[in-house]
Formats: sequence, structure tokens, C-alpha cells
Amino acid sequence: MAMTTHGVTDIDVLALSVRDRESRRLILEAITAYRGGALRSSIMSIWIAVVHDTFSKARELAAQGDAAAAAFVGVLDAAIEHKSVSQMQAIERDLLSTARTELQLVTQHEFDVLKRIQDDRNLCAHPAFITEDELFQPAPDLVRSHLVHSLQCLLIHAPLQGKSALNRIRGDILSPSYPVTRESIGTYVAAKYLNRSKDALVSNLVKVLLKALFLPDGQDFLAKRRQLAWTLSEVATSKTAIFEEVARPMVATFFDGVDDQSLLHLCVYLGAEPRIWGWLSEPARMRVTKLLEDADVPTLKAFMAFDAFSVPDLTDFLLAKFSGLEQEGQIELISDTPRREFVGRAIAIYSSAGNYRSAEVHGQALVVPLASYFAAEDVQRTLDAVLGNSQISYASSTPDVLLEVFKLTQHLLETTRPYWQRFVDEMTTQHGGKIDAHYSYPNIRAKLAA
Repeated sequence: MAMTTHGVTDIDVLALSVRDRESRRLILEAITAYRGGALRSSIMSIWIAVVHDTFSKARELAAQGDAAAAAFVGVLDAAIEHKSVSQMQAIERDLLSTARTELQLVTQHEFDVLKRIQDDRNLCAHPAFITEDELFQPAPDLVRSHLVHSLQCLLIHAPLQGKSALNRIRGDILSPSYPVTRESIGTYVAAKYLNRSKDALVSNLVKVLLKALFLPDGQDFLAKRRQLAWTLSEVATSKTAIFEEVARPMVATFFDGVDDQSLLHLCVYLGAEPRIWGWLSEPARMRVTKLLEDADVPTLKAFMAFDAFSVPDLTDFLLAKFSGLEQEGQIELISDTPRREFVGRAIAIYSSAGNYRSAEVHGQALVVPLASYFAAEDVQRTLDAVLGNSQISYASSTPDVLLEVFKLTQHLLETTRPYWQRFVDEMTTQHGGKIDAHYSYPNIRAKLAA
């Protein structure tokens, strides 16, 4: 008679998450045996699934260049090729120790749990281990526990644990193929690392990412600072509870020991995760503020300091710092780090262009980089600036600049269409009604018509 057990649905859900197809088939066999009351057969099938899945993960790690995994797979394949029963028995006997220490697939706690499955499998497969009167009779709850633990500790997870996994993540970020936008980084990190990662890996990943720029080899990451910070932010979003549990106490103490030469690298992290500011100690916040106050333009650029605009406590301070700079310094910073906060000042500088050359330079260095941050009123102010200053409207590159602004603000067109139409109509009027004249902006007129 078939057995019914409360909570079996939970096992079904876990089984559907098993990554390896053969491992999934094997664990489903174990579940079927469990439900049919064949409890010894179920335990043996569970162990077979654990063995196969460990082999499969070792091969996956070896293919990714993991030296320990490659060595293990070499020994395994040699035993298979030579049909060495004794060697295969030794590999299986020590498999969990290998998975813990060399492959780093399981933690000590997970090793202990899986070892119970192995021990019970031996009792099922080798009844001579015990007397006839004490023949092993596993209880349904024990078998169900083994099913759940095999799934939760090993089968559903990607082979991404321990130091080797963190080295691979580090290598990923430093590689030329690592995504460069915040959105694509989110997709990549979630799919490759977070969706099936264990809590221990996530915890270590938070620590590694937070410390990366401040360790002796932090120079390696300088060119990837924003990607590093966005990766941390993705972990924070996907694994909020673990992130807060690990990052809050770490931030409160670690950055007190970071020297002044490196501390402003925090600005990039603050841009991605503003709540880090509130977790810093008061002395650390005071040091950051003082360093920003004393920083010159090259220093502000070098540390991407204006990323910290994301912190409400620093917004007014940074705006004041920016406003106190010479115009050339402001232009340099806007071009290097375009932000919504700079839009007003950028349009003002553009409006005051005193010759064609400065109009061209400011259009490319200020207006185009900031156009994606424009609101509808910013489009109107920019067009008014062009109409009101012939040094801009007749600069040779202005049609190209405004065409780029049109493309980047097209999502605002429902509101801005009248501004654009008035602009091209006035410029056409100034050229005797010739709608195809260069300074009648025919390309923008065509976009409006389309």
C-alpha cells in the first residue's frame, strides 16, 4: 500500500530545482521508493544521487579551471578506465571528505548531515554490518529527512562554494567580458551566482566585495569600481537579510582601519548602496566628509566622489563643493561623472557660450552626457538656450548635439513635442522657410513627423 506523508510537496518542489538532469532522475527514484514504502531502497537511491551529483559538480569545476577538481576528476577517470573496483570503492568511501576539503562543495555541518546518509546507506546495503535481530529498519521520517538534506545541502546548488568560488567571482569581475551596465550585472550575477547559492557563499561574497578596493591588491579593481559596487548592490537586493546581517557590523568597524589614501573609494559604494553611510562609525563619516572638503578636482574625479550624491546627508555638501569650483573644473567633473544634480549648471554654462568653438565643446561635454537625465523643462531650457544664442545655434555640431538630445529624451516627447516644433519652426523661419537647410534642423523635423 502506498504511503502518504505530510509535507511531501516540499520535496517535490526541491527536486524540481536540482540542476543536473541525471541527479534529478536519481532523486526522483528515491522519492518514488519512499512513497511506495521501500525505505531501504530509497536511502540507497539517495546516496547514489549524492555520489553522482558530486562527480558531476567536480567535472563542472574542472572545466572551469579549478585545479583541485581537475586532479580529482583525473583520479576518478583513471579508476573508471581501468575498472579498478578497489579504487572506486576508496573514492566513494572518501567522497564526502573530498567534497568538503578539496572541492569545497559542502560545509562542515553539511558534511555531517550527508555522512549520516552514507552511514545509513551502508546499513541498508550491507546487512552483515548488524545482527539479524537488529536488522536496520529506517523510519519514514528518517528517510524524508535524508531526502530533504541531500537536496538542500548539495543537489539543488551550483558548485559555487568556498575559496575557489570566490576566486572565480573575482576573476569574473576582472575579466573583459564582465557586464558593464547595472542592469546587465544584476541579471548576470543572479543567474550565475545567487539563484542557487548557499548562505555561506553569499556571506563571504559580501565581505569580499566590500573589502576589494581597500586591500593591498585593490589596484586591480580600480578600472572596475562601479561594476564592483553594482555587483555588491545586486547581492544586497537579492539577498537582503544576509547582506544586512554581514555588512552592517563589518562596515561599522572595517572602515575605521582604512587609511586616508583609500577611504574615498567608499564614494562608489555609497553611490550603489547609500545605506552603507548610516552603518559607518561617526569618526569614519567625519573623515570622509573632511577628505571631500579638502579634495581638488583631480582627487574628486579619481575617487568618483560625486557618486556619493546618493546619500541624502551628503547631497547639500557635495552641491556646495561643486558650486565652489571654477567653471573649468565643473565642466571636467560633469563630463567625467554626469549626474542629474549637474543638469541645471550644465545648461547654464552651455547657454553662455561666447563662440562657436565653446558651444561645440560644451554641447558634446555637457549636454549630450546629461541628456538622459533631462526632465521636460530641461529640454525646453536647452532649446531656448540655442535659440537665444547664435553662437550655439550656428555652431557646426549643434544639429548633431540636438539630434542626440532628441533621441535620449524621446520618452518625454508627449510633453516636449511643442518645444521641439517651435524650435524647428523658428530656425526654419530664420532661413527663409527652407526646411531642408542645415540650420533648419531637418533631421529633427523628420523625427517629429515620424
